[in-house]
Amino acid sequence: MQTMPSMNRRTFVKTSGALGALAVSGGAAGGALFKGSAPVAHAEAADEIHWSQCNVNCGGNCIFQWHSKDGKIQYMETDNLGSTDLQARACLRGRAMRRWLNSPDRLMYPMKRVGKRGEGKFERISWDEAIDIIVEKLKTTIDKYGNEAIYINYATGMYSATGRVPIQRLLSLLGGYVNQGYDYSTHMLQAVMPYMYGSASNIADPKTGLHKTLGKKATKFSPYDNVNASSFSEAEAHSDLVVMFGNSPAETRMGGANAVWDYARVREAVTARGGKIVNIDFRLNESSSGHPDEWLPIRPGTDAALASAIAYEWIKGDKIDKEFLDKYCVGYDDDTMPESAKGQNKSYKDYIMGTGYDKIEKTPEWAAPITQIPASKIRELADMIASAKAPFICQGWGSQRHTNGEDTTRAICMLPILIGKIGLPGTNTGQREAEPPTYLVGKIPFTNPIKTTLPVYQLGQCDRPRSQDDRDERWNYGR
Repeated sequence: MQTMPSMNRRTFVKTSGALGALAVSGGAAGGALFKGSAPVAHAEAADEIHWSQCNVNCGGNCIFQWHSKDGKIQYMETDNLGSTDLQARACLRGRAMRRWLNSPDRLMYPMKRVGKRGEGKFERISWDEAIDIIVEKLKTTIDKYGNEAIYINYATGMYSATGRVPIQRLLSLLGGYVNQGYDYSTHMLQAVMPYMYGSASNIADPKTGLHKTLGKKATKFSPYDNVNASSFSEAEAHSDLVVMFGNSPAETRMGGANAVWDYARVREAVTARGGKIVNIDFRLNESSSGHPDEWLPIRPGTDAALASAIAYEWIKGDKIDKEFLDKYCVGYDDDTMPESAKGQNKSYKDYIMGTGYDKIEKTPEWAAPITQIPASKIRELADMIASAKAPFICQGWGSQRHTNGEDTTRAICMLPILIGKIGLPGTNTGQREAEPPTYLVGKIPFTNPIKTTLPVYQLGQCDRPRSQDDRDERWNYGR
């Protein structure tokens, strides 16, 4: 069997373009094209192809195929292998990475500010001079103030194993630096969830260090693993109802190697079983685009009120799993409150039913003007979740990026807890769907001897230098 020469889309377009140019040129060339005397059109030599992955910090790490010529990137392709199980195709943002790399505004060499801050006046300096300046500033700061005067400014413009970590390792070897506390994505969530689901310090056996009930190593709560939440594959396999609060994988976890791929399968599987998807968002997001029946509009920042009204309906209708709450939870009602707090109406049930500190019943009628969701619709949603065999309840990270965001994320997580639909096939913890990222390059190991931590949202309170010549050193990168 004769082997035919291969041709990809890029080569085809180049060759077609060359032939098209001859066809429309007219005159002798145009006529000769069809008389067999025209010059043969040849495609350019094949580009070099370098496989990589996207480093946009959505966690997808989709496939990149960089096509370069003479050491310069010409264009990129993504996953075109044709697999039916996984198509790790990059989204538009990922595919635009070439424009980032080849942008005329990209810094290709060190620049030193020569004017006042904000004037935008810089001059080019050599790499040697830049290194000397950094060394001198670091040495002066550490000698004068100590290593706790060093802070790496938080940013994710350069998000890769070779971006942030080498700087952290360098400063650790120099004596350390002030740690970054939490991050912009999940600050409130990270801060409060250990008080709800436990942390390594309060769920581990002090003698063995193992989880008291699981017998495994107790870990710190993290929104970035597959321990504290279930993946969409769990919903695909078992769920009959998916309820999402402010969660749109098509916009935040886009790309073929990311959660949006799994979410498409979830919709197919759940609806095929006669189940339903409810997407609670203040706008018709991309995940519900084309499926408006899934969308439940809500006033921004009022998810906690909706969750509380659903809880009220369940408690009033005796639909909660009291046995589960008594066995695995603390603080639902007075039965499991700590002795020091018993008899003071401080339980979760007291707050929801109006016997707590504010004396307000969290009824659907109370929540309706707050959320702009009719009370009847709230009751309908409450009944739908309570009657589901395997409800998968999750939330995006936007819900906790508000004032009192800690309470919002906890209010949503209380829903699967109240009805005991947690840790079972097809269920979730109320957190965002789990999807631990996979990187081709591992992190460079280091240990920071400094334990002092500065929460990222408090940086502005510490960013006022004492004088122009007397300030702590703050490293800024990737912004």
